[in-house]
Amino acid sequence: MRIGEVIRSCRKKQNLTQEQVANYLNISAPAVNKWENGISYPDITLLSPLARVLKVDVNTLLAFNEELTAAEVNKFGKEIGEIVSKDGYKKAFERGSDLIKQYSSCDELILRIASLLRLFLTAYKIEEKDKYEEKIIAWIELVAASSNEKKASMAKITLSAIYREKKEYEKAKEMLDKIPELELDFEKRLQQALIFQSSGEIEETFCACEDILFSAALEAEAAFSLIIEMLLKENKFSEAEEYTERAKKLVEVFDLGAYRKYQLDLSLAKEKQDKEKAIELIINMINEADSMDNMQSKLYRHRKWKVTKSWSKDKYESLVKGIIKKDKNLDFAKNDPRIKSLLE
Repeated sequence: MRIGEVIRSCRKKQNLTQEQVANYLNISAPAVNKWENGISYPDITLLSPLARVLKVDVNTLLAFNEELTAAEVNKFGKEIGEIVSKDGYKKAFERGSDLIKQYSSCDELILRIASLLRLFLTAYKIEEKDKYEEKIIAWIELVAASSNEKKASMAKITLSAIYREKKEYEKAKEMLDKIPELELDFEKRLQQALIFQSSGEIEETFCACEDILFSAALEAEAAFSLIIEMLLKENKFSEAEEYTERAKKLVEVFDLGAYRKYQLDLSLAKEKQDKEKAIELIINMINEADSMDNMQSKLYRHRKWKVTKSWSKDKYESLVKGIIKKDKNLDFAKNDPRIKSLLE
């Protein structure tokens, strides 16, 4: 909302006429009318008295604390794109600058406009590119210093990409290092991989990409497992079976080991109280316990693991036996002599 609209809105809330506001401030009524219609603006010395008359603070008067909705931000972004098409980049840049001045506290708007203008800057042949890019970077740096951690992290990701494209790899890495742990984790790791690739660090690129693959696979498998659990609670067995098959394909594609495939099937067997199937799966899980060790997978051969060497097969078997012993939902199968002897 522009200052003129704020003045009009607040004046009406106080049931004041333009003449009354003018009298309080010792100015003419036409001057107030011009403010409200956006023809002119109040002198800086009148801002505090005007705020007192309207019973608001100066920040409210200037719409400094105003938050834009996502729809409004999208609308302004669309407007910038249309101006570029119709009137050229310079006009779009000027409009973007005006919007940022008007909504200087809206990090989302600043980042959206800066990103759009930079996208058009790289896509079109535009004179004085450096001058425009310098201003765009300054806007993104403003958001990077914001107290809104998420928006600040997004801005740092964008700045890192800009520095990477400019082949300023150290600055790109430094910007990523400033992002808090777990904040925009995927975007951060992907940008790191792109920096390694651009700077010719082949081994590090493979390592970063494999790390993304492995983490994404584990997250997807965990999500599948939760969905399957919820479907089983709702007695939707056919849907649970369908999701289980999909999850098993994921395990296979991402080379997460046969153990996890048997573990997924065991969830169904437990819910159905299918004793023979559960016994078969428990035996298979113990025999394939060491397939939990993804360090041996060719898919992750460049990845840097937190441990330096794998466990022994016996240690993995011992771990799985401990898990099965603690699972009370498997009591119906653990009483079978085949499982008893195996666990002992």
